[in-house]
Amino acid sequence: MTNILVIEDSKTLNNIIKNELKKLDFNVSQAFRLSEAKLFLKSNKYELIILDLHLPDGEGSELIANIQSLCTTKVVVLTSTQDNDLREELFQYGILDYIIKDTNLLYSISEIVKIINSLEAAKNENILIIDDSTFICKQIKTILEPRNYNVDYALSAKKGVKQLKTKEYNLLILDMELPDIHGLDVLKIIRQNINFRHLPIMVLSGTTTPEIIREVLKNGANDILKKPFVFEEFILKVDLWIDYFQKDKLLQKKNHELNFLNNNLEKLVFNEVQKSREKDKIIFQQSRQAQMGEMIAMIAHQWRQPLNVIGTASSVINQRIKRNKLSVETSIQLTAKISENIEYLSATINDFRDFFKPEKEMQVTNFDIILKKSLNLVESSLVANGIEFAVEKKEVTQFFSYENELVQVVLNLLKNAEDVLVHKNIKRPKIVLKIDATTLYISDNGGGIPENIMEKIFDPYFSTKLEKEGTGLGLYMSKIIVEEHCSGKLNMNNSNNGAIFSIILKNNEIEYE
Repeated sequence: MTNILVIEDSKTLNNIIKNELKKLDFNVSQAFRLSEAKLFLKSNKYELIILDLHLPDGEGSELIANIQSLCTTKVVVLTSTQDNDLREELFQYGILDYIIKDTNLLYSISEIVKIINSLEAAKNENILIIDDSTFICKQIKTILEPRNYNVDYALSAKKGVKQLKTKEYNLLILDMELPDIHGLDVLKIIRQNINFRHLPIMVLSGTTTPEIIREVLKNGANDILKKPFVFEEFILKVDLWIDYFQKDKLLQKKNHELNFLNNNLEKLVFNEVQKSREKDKIIFQQSRQAQMGEMIAMIAHQWRQPLNVIGTASSVINQRIKRNKLSVETSIQLTAKISENIEYLSATINDFRDFFKPEKEMQVTNFDIILKKSLNLVESSLVANGIEFAVEKKEVTQFFSYENELVQVVLNLLKNAEDVLVHKNIKRPKIVLKIDATTLYISDNGGGIPENIMEKIFDPYFSTKLEKEGTGLGLYMSKIIVEEHCSGKLNMNNSNNGAIFSIILKNNEIEYE
């Protein structure tokens, strides 16, 4: 917080200033006499002093000479319209600014606050003076350094140009009459260097005829002031050109970034697409690994019954052989049953092997074929969990797509529906699969998906299952497969009973929006 001391004998005016500054969270102290102010300054440190020039027990200007450094303690004077010469003199001592008491005081305070804020955010911009007068150089340093400017100076053109190359400057103040090179030639030398083409240059000249002004500006100067200059005007112009230079640098930077983006847009887009594809490959692989665990559970369901049959038949054969009661007819029946179930096991293995086989080419298929393959894999698990399922066919239409990838999607939607029904312990759980041309609807009576997460269900790694049960990849990859690989749509809605997922594909006759 900035500490401010207000020194003003008018209690009304002092309180107005204090109240306005306190509204802006400044820490404000008040003095009404010069003697009070001196006591405050002995015991406290202030970043800013607002000082009345005319006090009952002395002139406020006397206090300025006692302040050790106007670079750390800024001074704004309270003045009247008749104090023009005095204000000009005080600028030479390094005052920050002034407030005219007999004008719009609140506006003046707001302007002072702007200056304070700019000083607090200052980046200590660098200014170089090239002038053969040591007096003028030191005078400029005195009035600029309290405003947080770093000021260097050179007393000749050659030293100045050399100094310009050793440090980054935000403003150059150049005298026209130099002992070694004329100011116009210095301007030409500086502007020929590409590094200094945007550097603001203020010229100081003893004469400012229209011809000289034109010549100075045409040779690269941004502004010209007649010596001796008015300090207030000089400070305002310095602030103006420093601000201009900062904004110009920012604009150049933004233009450079924009040009870079324009020139490299195609490459950047390509790189981002590649990154996205690599990410999807990783997620797809994670999804497949998660599905493998589910496949093993499905294989166990599929194999349990045929293995029991094979085991029973084998046991009967063994027992009858031991008792010497195995007839040819019984042997044929039992071995036929074993062979039948072995064929079923082999077919199951082929189904699961096809499920994980990558597809490189599209083929003509339909949702009836895809449903049969999907149900072959998951049917025993549904039956084991007591879930009824029904297939309704309104119209079956062929389409051109990746059949095996669509089987993965349907299987994932069926497993999700199964998990919901089991987890919620739904009475009479049921899944309905409806084929309508090139659209497949998969619905359940599990109560649906809560409204607050409906927009997230297709996001990667988002899952409503317990942490150990779900990866949050199934629906995300299903949407990628349907919409990016198969050029279709995967949608979700809630019905009165539960969730309805729809897979919509294109064919030559049917289009979707």
